[in-house]
Amino acid sequence: MQNKMGVQLSEVIALDVFKGCEVISGFNGLNRSVTKVNVMEVPDIMPWLQPGEFLMTTAYSIKDNVERLGEMIPKMNSIGVVGMAIKMKRYIEELPASVIELSNKLGFPIISIPQEVSFSDLITAVLTTIVNNQASLLVQIDQFNNRLKEIMLKGGDLQEIATMIHQVVDAPVAITEELFKEYTLVCEPGLEIALTDLIESMRTTKQGKFKRVYQSQGIEAYTDVIFDIEVKRLMIPIYSGDVLYGHVIIWNIDEKVAEKTLFMIEAAASLIALHSAKKLSIYENENKHKIEFIEELLSDQESHRIRAIEKLNYFEFNKTKAYGVVLAKVQDNATEVRMTPNNSQIIKQMNAKLVSVVERMQRYHKGELIYGNKSDRVIFMIGFDPFMNQELVKGEMIQFTKDFVNFAKLEGLESKLLVGMGRVYKEIHSLYKSRLEAERAIQKLSLGNQKERMLHFDDLGIYRILSNETIQPELVQFFMEILGDIVKYDREKDAELLNTLKMYYKCGCNLKKVSEEMFTHYNTVIYRMQRIKEIGNIDLSDQNVSLNVHIALKILDVIKLDAQK
Repeated sequence: MQNKMGVQLSEVIALDVFKGCEVISGFNGLNRSVTKVNVMEVPDIMPWLQPGEFLMTTAYSIKDNVERLGEMIPKMNSIGVVGMAIKMKRYIEELPASVIELSNKLGFPIISIPQEVSFSDLITAVLTTIVNNQASLLVQIDQFNNRLKEIMLKGGDLQEIATMIHQVVDAPVAITEELFKEYTLVCEPGLEIALTDLIESMRTTKQGKFKRVYQSQGIEAYTDVIFDIEVKRLMIPIYSGDVLYGHVIIWNIDEKVAEKTLFMIEAAASLIALHSAKKLSIYENENKHKIEFIEELLSDQESHRIRAIEKLNYFEFNKTKAYGVVLAKVQDNATEVRMTPNNSQIIKQMNAKLVSVVERMQRYHKGELIYGNKSDRVIFMIGFDPFMNQELVKGEMIQFTKDFVNFAKLEGLESKLLVGMGRVYKEIHSLYKSRLEAERAIQKLSLGNQKERMLHFDDLGIYRILSNETIQPELVQFFMEILGDIVKYDREKDAELLNTLKMYYKCGCNLKKVSEEMFTHYNTVIYRMQRIKEIGNIDLSDQNVSLNVHIALKILDVIKLDAQK
């Protein structure tokens, strides 16, 4: 905060007490911000220097080796020292040309001050100016915050907040909401279309690398072209609780927006975040009731479905439509969640991004849609004409899912989501089947045997049968009858027979390819296949036996083998 509330060096040397001073070099650094003053009378002052300091010296400590400044100035500059004021002609007559050249190159100001002025007068004047400046800025911040609080207490919206900021900066202003993908814009007539296009572009594309020009403030700066003129776009993040709620965007036309004004707005960003936090709270409250309704409607318990059907009208459920379920789930093993010991903030941020994706999808989709999200998952119920061709219905569900995944990419979530699609059902009482089908599609995706992030139940192949929970006991029994002896032998001997058998089918029953894929000698593979035949009493040349073995291996994907010891 101190660094943001200093006084530019050019303002400091304009004070009356500096009358008669002369800037020797480093003119490009006169816009540096002074927050402190220090005096150098020893040559080893480096450990005590701090960023924002304006250093004064008589140069007594280096009078016999002025060239040493060539070593000291780069170090001071890297620390963040603003510049040096030297009483010339007292202990040193002039600075070496190499020092002046270095000072100019780094933009590190060196200023000659009159001998008759005491350091105490200079320090008093500078610190008084800094304190007055800070007090003035604090008053402005307080006034700005009070105006903002007044707007919010009266129930004002982002439009009123943006209008107030526009009056302060006298430049076009927009406020965006990341969670709900909304924005408001206040600007001069004639700029609305151009700036609206820019905002829409920002909402649908990822930003490239930005230049953080205000390092201490975390304000992002981009360059936009408006009517063939380059204009700097400043984006002040609106954060609260490590969640990015949006940005205050200012187009700094004519470069007339002061850095102190930006700091004043940034300091109030947490108040602006309260507006979005309030909307989020309302959203979560509504979503809580909505997700309860959806879960009851899609429950496999009839009593729950009956209770939900009584609420259909309240949740705008169109009874004339047929509905299908799309279920999106954040993977349990998402890298950020697994690798972060205290991952509550990671989960919170991920959920906030998921809300953002869902809201974007809701605005984009033009058909019937009922949805709700719960911690790590989102449930969509999509409405269709009940007489629509089933292939067209499936195509539209797949396209809906593709759009959802594309929106998730904008939030960096596409690699963390698995999306399953169920069939469409005309009867309300049968809609729960679509949810079960979507879950079975996700279960297949979670096996990790493919790169796909989305899957329709119809495309499960044999897993449409194997994933049916009602036949799980039969599947386990079938598997153990066919491959139980192989599993037991593997556990006792660590023989890799089961993995070799899986690879055998994966490689199209080609033993040479099995050898290559498993990095195992061909003769070893032949030996293992012989042991499989002997131990499991398996004749793979018999088509019926081979089919049973292949099905048993598929069953292995949907049962927990560890539980079958």
